[in-house]
Amino acid sequence: MNSKANPRERAYLCLKEILLEGKYSQNALKEWSAKDPPLESRDKKLFWELVLGTLRWMKRIDLGLSKQVKRYKKLPEEVKILLRVGYYQIVILDRIPPYSAVNETVEVAKQYLPRKFHKFTNAVLRKAARIPYPTIKDEENPVEAAAKARSHPKWLVERWKKRFGIKETLKLLRANLKPAPYSVWVNVHHTAINAIRKQLRNEGIECRPLKNMEGEMLEILSTVDVVDHPLYREGLIVPQDLASCLVAKVVDPKPGEWVLDACAAPGIKTAQIALAMQNRGRVVACEVNPERFELLKENILRLGAAIVEPVFADVIEKAKEFEENSFDKVLVDAPCSDLGTVRRRPEIKWKRTQEDVENFAQKQMNILQEVKPLVKIGGEIIYSVCSFEEEETLKVVEAFLKDGGFEPVNFSALLPEAFREKGRDGTATFMPHETNTDGFFIFKARRVK
Repeated sequence: MNSKANPRERAYLCLKEILLEGKYSQNALKEWSAKDPPLESRDKKLFWELVLGTLRWMKRIDLGLSKQVKRYKKLPEEVKILLRVGYYQIVILDRIPPYSAVNETVEVAKQYLPRKFHKFTNAVLRKAARIPYPTIKDEENPVEAAAKARSHPKWLVERWKKRFGIKETLKLLRANLKPAPYSVWVNVHHTAINAIRKQLRNEGIECRPLKNMEGEMLEILSTVDVVDHPLYREGLIVPQDLASCLVAKVVDPKPGEWVLDACAAPGIKTAQIALAMQNRGRVVACEVNPERFELLKENILRLGAAIVEPVFADVIEKAKEFEENSFDKVLVDAPCSDLGTVRRRPEIKWKRTQEDVENFAQKQMNILQEVKPLVKIGGEIIYSVCSFEEEETLKVVEAFLKDGGFEPVNFSALLPEAFREKGRDGTATFMPHETNTDGFFIFKARRVK
């Protein structure tokens, strides 16, 4: 690295890890943001914008570059990644002067690409600054046109069109291209939301109560990563999406109850459940991934969830060790396709396949099948995923209820007033373009026999 951190260089290296090594953008961005030398505040904002913006618009960027470079698809991946970063700045992120974007990107090329691609990068990006952006032809198939224009995989657009219709799908695609609100849950069990808001604003961090969750959540308006803030380290704030925060509300835990969190990491919902129980009762939290298990332990300790028992185990195996009818509540916040989080993690739409959705659905049903005997008669099971795909939501619920023994629970009264129409049939689906949250699904059922 140079003595002064270069946001374009860092964006290029970060994107290589995401696109070539399969890293998730959240992890890669945090790691590269923390590297020495540190990025200045303005450069850090540009770095995040270049990485996430390039991932959001990658299909449309590739379309534009392929119109300029005949054998674009055959270029080395490292070259295509750098061209995308440059093209995004010139054509889509219009606040950067083209000459600056070209020159800075070429300097990165000189550091990391073979010599023959130095002049090539310069020529391609200079041409991109001169020619109009290629339009999507009207006569194209509407699914193909929407996939190109709104930068999503064709298979995903096709399935959404079949389910929602083209007009609703276009709204969803547009929403997915916008950044999600950056919100934090305030640990109101240990502090007051107004005190946190005042402290942040006194430090120059603009924030406001998050709509529909004004009593517990803040939307952060400044460019800042709160995990670097002392309030985070003290367990008083934690980044969380509104829909995710509602899961603990729907669990509706009571002091003295026994609760099983079947897939607990990173532990935010686990801690919220324990705190809502006033740290009275028992919360068993299972996690099978070793890195995520460490994160689970760290979060429950930091947030002050004293009654949580972290268990390093696959819940499908661990369930055999518990007696039937052991728990008042069981939460299955299941592994899923994460297709509801595309605004926040745009690489997801390029990683996932139809087969992934089906495989996750099978895994979800397996977990539910194993833990359902652990619920007491009259107890409840809550299932949630950050996805709205039918296979992972309504079809999982249908299969779960088919065996009998459980009935859906109306939980609309546990939701904020704006969402009260949801939950009446025991399910609630949150869509990014409708609720300005992650795409999310929650189901609740009571054991009746």
